[in-house]
Amino acid sequence: MGVVRGGRSAERRISLRSGRAVTRALRRAGLKAIPIDPADQKTFLKKARAADILFIALHGNGGEDGTIQNLLARKGIRFTGSPAVACRSSFDKATSKRHFVRLGIPTPEYALIDKKNWRKVASAFPTPFFAKPLDGGSSQGVFMVEDFQGSAEKLRCSVRRFGRLLIEKRIVGRELTAGLLGDLKLPVVEVKPRRAFYDYKAKYTKGMTVYEVPARIPVSVARKIQAIAYRVYRGLGLKGFSRVDVMLDAKNRPFVLEVNSIPGLTEFSLLPKAAGAVGIGFEELCLRVLKDAFKKTRN
Repeated sequence: MGVVRGGRSAERRISLRSGRAVTRALRRAGLKAIPIDPADQKTFLKKARAADILFIALHGNGGEDGTIQNLLARKGIRFTGSPAVACRSSFDKATSKRHFVRLGIPTPEYALIDKKNWRKVASAFPTPFFAKPLDGGSSQGVFMVEDFQGSAEKLRCSVRRFGRLLIEKRIVGRELTAGLLGDLKLPVVEVKPRRAFYDYKAKYTKGMTVYEVPARIPVSVARKIQAIAYRVYRGLGLKGFSRVDVMLDAKNRPFVLEVNSIPGLTEFSLLPKAAGAVGIGFEELCLRVLKDAFKKTRN
């Protein structure tokens, strides 16, 4: 079998780490796991066709946006995780927001800005708010705007760089995440970054974030968050595994921020932490994802 990792996105380094962890786990479980990097376009398809199934450990563009899933489906190559359409729906923040509204999922107020309307829309949007690229991951390119005038130049440069941005009301409260492993609702994890918010540095620098697994929240609130995450998972057509990020305000009201169709699988990653809390080790987690993919192709 092949483990697809690396790629050409800005999250290549994180994907390589996820891929290494998955490869080692599958080898410990007795499987012959071969790393495959789609950045090497000359050999990728040849290696992919030689594998009985591919474990997708790609993050960012090319991996979570449905591109590789669409290619593999057209070639008849089996792979783990969600189909192309579900990946596209969850990866693009504007699209996922529309799905949240359609599904009745609570999510922070938001607007879209581009090169033409950014000043008019952002200046009228209530602060503080976050500005986010539509198709980025690992919080890359995300920043907080506390007053429009002080951040106008940063917004202008970001719009020029990315074309469009999502601006989203800041919810003050606790940052949580709810993982799904197939239909299993994993314990809610609380993320406590030692920075203003859970940005790239907080996510991937040792000691910069404290994790509480499971989160110390009322059982009824945890179950509500798990139920919301599962509605997102099923509503977007996700498969295998996923992770839904949530803010919990002072009144214990959850607001969904985004969904990850291919959650991180590094030593810092949240899904393995949640699975470990219910006795599912990393090897078993990877094997469950594989089994789900085999089941999917039989149906």
